Amino acid sequence: MSQARERFRAILSRNACTPAAPIFDSLSARIADMLGWEACKLAGSVAKAADMGVPDSVPYTNMTDMVDVCRRITRAASLPLTVDADDGGATPVNVFRTVRELEAAGVASIEIEDNLVPTRLDTTVSRHALMIPEAEQVGKLKAAVAARTDPTTVIAARTTAIQELSKEEAIRRIKAYSQAGVDAIMLPGGSVPLSRADIEAVHKATSLPILSTTSPTITGLSGNIKQDAPFFVANGVKLVYLGVGLGQPPFAMAVKAIYDALKYLKDGGSVADLKDRQATPELMRQVIRNEEFLNWEREYTPK
Repeated sequence: MSQARERFRAILSRNACTPAAPIFDSLSARIADMLGWEACKLAGSVAKAADMGVPDSVPYTNMTDMVDVCRRITRAASLPLTVDADDGGATPVNVFRTVRELEAAGVASIEIEDNLVPTRLDTTVSRHALMIPEAEQVGKLKAAVAARTDPTTVIAARTTAIQELSKEEAIRRIKAYSQAGVDAIMLPGGSVPLSRADIEAVHKATSLPILSTTSPTITGLSGNIKQDAPFFVANGVKLVYLGVGLGQPPFAMAVKAIYDALKYLKDGGSVADLKDRQATPELMRQVIRNEEFLNWEREYTPK
C-alpha cells in the first residue's frame, strides 16, 4: 500500500501535471493499470452510480459502501487511487473513521470536501452551495490528518469555495485549510466553472500542490491536457482529473454500451450481430490476467 502512496507523492512533488484515469470499478482500474496510467480517480458520484445505481446528492449510501469499492479496486490494480470521500461524515469522529477505513482499503489519497450532502434529493439549493462553516471544516481536516496511520497517505482539502463564495472568503478558507496540515488542495468542477484567474488566485494563496478537474470546466483553457499543461504547471496543478462526475467518459460510455447491448438483445437481436463490438478473447485474457494466474498455479501446484 505504501508503495502506491509513495508513487502518488512523487507525482505531487515533480514539476509536471499528471492526468489521472477516471475509473469506476475494479475492472476499469485494472484496464487503466494495463495501459500504463500513473494514477486513477474514483469520484463519489460515479462510485455510487456504478456500485449501487443511485444518485449522488442523496444520503442513500454510506462510508462502508465506498470502502468496499476501494478495497476491490486496490486489489485489482497497483496504481495509486485517489478517492472523493464527500464530507467524510458529520463530525471529526466520523472523519477519523473514514480516513482509517479508506487507508486500510489501500487508498493513496483521500479528499475531504467542505460541502454537505443534502438531506433531500429535490432540494432547490445547489449541493456545492451547502458550505460547512470554515472553523468546523478546519477541525475536520485536522482530524483527517491525525487519523492516518501511514504518513504517506495524502489528505486533500476539497473545496468549491472559490466558485460559491466571495473571492476574499474563499482565499481565507484555502489559507486556513492549508494550515490545517493537509497535503493538497483539490478544486472540483461545480455548477459554476472555474476560471484561469481562480486557479491563479488559489496558487498564490497556498504553496500546496493543487489537484483539479479537467480543463473543459475551466474557462479560458482548451480542454486538451497537453495544450493546457504549461498553465497547470505554472500554477501548481500537479494532478488533473479527466472527466467530471457521471459525465466522465469511461463510465458514461460503459453505461451506453451496456444499455444498447441489452436493449438490442431484449428486442430480439442476435448475439452474433454484436461480435464486432466485443472485446477479443486475447484482450479479455489480458484484462483478467489469465496468464498471470496460470503461471502462479503452475509454480505453486505440487508436481
